[in-house]
Amino acid sequence: MVWMEKAERRTWRSRTLLLAIVPCALFVAQSSCSDGRLIGTAGVPEGGTFSPLAPIDASDSDAEAGLIAYCPSSQCPPGWMTCPDSRFPCDTNILAEARNCGGCGMACPTKGAGGERFVCNEGTCTMECSATAGDRKDCDGLVDNGCESGLFDPLNCGACGVVCAVGESCHYQDAKRTKVGCGCPPGTVDCQVCTDVSADDDNCGACNHTCDRTGGPGAPQYLNTYYGCGSGQCGNLKCKPGFANCDGDIENGCEASTSTDDNCGYCGNKCGAGQKCGVNEASGELSCLCAEGRTFCQTGEKDGLPVGRCADVISDTLNCGACGVSCGGANLNEMPICDYGRCVFRCRNGAADCNGSRTDGCEIDTRSDPRNCGGCGITCDLTMGQACVAGKCVVEPCDQADAGEVTR
Repeated sequence: MVWMEKAERRTWRSRTLLLAIVPCALFVAQSSCSDGRLIGTAGVPEGGTFSPLAPIDASDSDAEAGLIAYCPSSQCPPGWMTCPDSRFPCDTNILAEARNCGGCGMACPTKGAGGERFVCNEGTCTMECSATAGDRKDCDGLVDNGCESGLFDPLNCGACGVVCAVGESCHYQDAKRTKVGCGCPPGTVDCQVCTDVSADDDNCGACNHTCDRTGGPGAPQYLNTYYGCGSGQCGNLKCKPGFANCDGDIENGCEASTSTDDNCGYCGNKCGAGQKCGVNEASGELSCLCAEGRTFCQTGEKDGLPVGRCADVISDTLNCGACGVSCGGANLNEMPICDYGRCVFRCRNGAADCNGSRTDGCEIDTRSDPRNCGGCGITCDLTMGQACVAGKCVVEPCDQADAGEVTR
């Protein structure tokens, strides 16, 4: 409640609905609710704090001070309605619920022809281009044609409004296909993917010029080697993937495996105590796994090497207490949590387990249930039909005609 100067006071002209936990709360103006509580600034020391839920004794001085009483209400606040599929009064948020967007029964489309999805935003169905739409974009703002712009649209390359110059194509900027853009960065050539033709064995010196890995007739052969591209020319001796010439002696070829704990990824990269050389699941590259306090959990193999991720078995719900121990089996409105290596289940926001049984999960909707409004056992005034909205009991002025001039 914000208090303003007398010059800024105004008269109530409509019945304003408020939310409170107490069954009947008295805010600013005169009291007419016998079981209410007075709420105002009288008696609050300068610089002190004031709680709108704190009980204050009603007295004649309160009435003289211009306080108004607020009592239980069955009316829905703006943005909330009671719909045919409602479980409780005023439990439908027509500003955000896709099934009743802007009003009861006004459902948003489930999805568009191109995989677009629709959400309810401030009571209006709006379209979003989802991942299932193939990284498409809505650049013209028209719902009728959905997400009309493709990933390699030269008029919207990588993002809406990015226009490629004449002669430039729109494509991936790197071999890992992580970025889309116009043309190619310096030092690379457009081979459908921007490619460094100075070192690419399949595009050596030019696109689609593949090197002969044997080096041709009479070329000497060494252990774990092949002939590939270097400085834009074929015929350069290279180590096969996963091997390196760590001793510098070409006669014994590429003698060292780069998948060991002593040479992890490259020569001399020795893994520390407790670490393991493996393929990082996230990056796909060889590295020393894992940092202190984390455990390597293997999820598969690649070229005979372990593939996995570093997990904190104290808090990882997929590896709780040990690798592979998943915190599954959640019931209604429950959320699994790994708490110091032990799986526990907690209620999601707006839900509560009021009967103490895990069989039916967090069975109570504390956002809308007037018998458990905001928490188990917090009851609104059921005889008055008081609604529970967003976990608070709804109130309104008890006697609008006598409210008079108030400050806010």
